[in-house]
Amino acid sequence: MNPAGKVSETELLLRLISACHYCESISTDAANKTPVACTKLSGAAQPIQVNFKTCLGCREYTKP
Repeated sequence: MNPAGKVSETELLLRLISACHYCESISTDAANKTPVACTKLSGAAQPIQVNFKTCLGCREYTKP
């Protein structure tokens, strides 16, 4: 949260993505163009790295 007590857009994005059942991890490296490890898009237990736009495109935001 910022000093005014508001949640930043980045924090909201990370909360949304991390709640996805298929998200294995999110890289903290700001230079990483594919920071999200996703098992849904890989079709297997081994995740692939995807960007935020691709991750949000599947719309699987909440864990069952």
